[in-house]
Amino acid sequence: MRRFIFIAFAAIAAMLFLSCNGLENNKIRTTLTQWDNLLEKNPEAISDSLKTMDPHTLSRGNRAYYNLLKTITDDKTYFEFKSDSLIDKTVDYYHYHEPHSNNYIRALTYKGIVRTRMGITDSTVYEPLKKADNLFHSQKDPNPTTGYILHYFLGNTHFSNASYALADKYFQESLYNAKLKNDSTHIFDAYLAIFWNKMAQSDFDNGKKYVDTLSLFFNRIPDKNYLILNAQSVYFEATKEFEKALECDKLRLRLAPIQKDIDFSSLYYTISDRYSVLNQLDSAMLYGQMAIENIVDENKKENYLFYENIANIAEKQQNYFLANTYRQKAFAWYEKSIKERLNTQVMELEKKYDLSEAENIALRSQQNTLLIAIVALLLAMLATVLIMLNVKNRREARIKLMKLEHEAETRAMETKLLEEEASKRNWLILLYGHISNRLTSLQENFNTLSQRYVSSNPKVYENMHNILHTAESDLREMPKTLIPDEDTFSLYTNLSKEDAELFNPNEKIMLMLLVCKADNRQISTFMNTSIESIRARKSQLKKKMTENDIDTTQFFSF
Repeated sequence: MRRFIFIAFAAIAAMLFLSCNGLENNKIRTTLTQWDNLLEKNPEAISDSLKTMDPHTLSRGNRAYYNLLKTITDDKTYFEFKSDSLIDKTVDYYHYHEPHSNNYIRALTYKGIVRTRMGITDSTVYEPLKKADNLFHSQKDPNPTTGYILHYFLGNTHFSNASYALADKYFQESLYNAKLKNDSTHIFDAYLAIFWNKMAQSDFDNGKKYVDTLSLFFNRIPDKNYLILNAQSVYFEATKEFEKALECDKLRLRLAPIQKDIDFSSLYYTISDRYSVLNQLDSAMLYGQMAIENIVDENKKENYLFYENIANIAEKQQNYFLANTYRQKAFAWYEKSIKERLNTQVMELEKKYDLSEAENIALRSQQNTLLIAIVALLLAMLATVLIMLNVKNRREARIKLMKLEHEAETRAMETKLLEEEASKRNWLILLYGHISNRLTSLQENFNTLSQRYVSSNPKVYENMHNILHTAESDLREMPKTLIPDEDTFSLYTNLSKEDAELFNPNEKIMLMLLVCKADNRQISTFMNTSIESIRARKSQLKKKMTENDIDTTQFFSF
């Protein structure tokens, strides 16, 4: 009784623990969902919130969701990714546990994005994005927010590889999803991506259409004004409207202080170039000098262009000494940039090699695992086949044994019946012999008596003689009525039907009597003949059987 109470108490405690744990997991899931809804508008705050939670204490599902949100916030807060292991784990979880969920599509999308941020440009970037695209289009009610970011980066991947037609297709899908969720910022970003794609193809007619569309957002989204002016400047430059381009660049310069991460040296260089094209050399020289003064990153490979720009302006001003001085500086900066680029390329190649090696190791591991699985499956199949064959053989052996036992029992029964029949035959032959002997004795007595009455009472003698004659006739006709058919003869003599055709009816009766171990006297009585006649017939019968290669052992062994 105490043991039962203890078990019941333990079970109740376990149920309470699981219930509390389930409630805690649901509470955390709700919190993560709320943060997810706010992530788009305020990624910095959500990033800080995620730091207050220990992912190691979460359930596997909540930990995967946490890792997904962390990856997204890291990307939106310009985190420098050096590894994709975190998003890889997230993708693996959703692949096995929620393969049709929106979070799986998001995880695949950000796997491609993280690899893009890491500077990877091979197929390992495109593959997860394309897989996410296939899953996205297979959903009955796909999430437009996911669709926007997925197709934007698919378009960006193709744009980076100069596949402008495919890039346009995915950018248009991104725009479609942005319009579905009525997000003006994302709509603007999609239009801007399409504009740059058109300009890369020198499609200035469509470029004009999209730059006009972008201009409609001016002051509607203040943060985008700088990007709109930049797009207008590039379009006007491409169409040789340099004065309009210069005006756009001056407006950009006014907005630059309130923008994030603006490269002032490049902006001053652009304005200098615009003045140079318009042959306003003093202004061009002023902004050119300002471009050099505002260089922040001395390792930037374009820095030599700033010095070359001053040299070109000085030449136009016929100040050849200044031009030569800055030309030498431009060459020095160019030489330095070449070395930096070579070193960077070598490092990138080494990273790619290391990554390729890691991928090859992973692929080999997967191949080995797959090979082991296939071998195990084949062995299991082989074992199954062998077991089935063994079971089949054992079943067939049992059936065969049962058949043999049945046949043996049948033969034993037939043998027993034959023995019983033979015993009956012997008994009948003995009975017939006794009857025949009594008849012979009766005949002898009758002959003795007949001598007495033949003269005194001839009528009585005649009646007695008729009775005796009838009995003899009946006895003589009895063998004829017992002539066996072919089956009965073969059964008793073990002779084939072909061999049976060699013998006449009387020979068949004699052979059957011989099988029944009848002696000469019994045979002679049965066949109503003398013993000497039986001996002669037996001799002839044995000779006939020998001439036809018939075994006589069972007939003449006594």
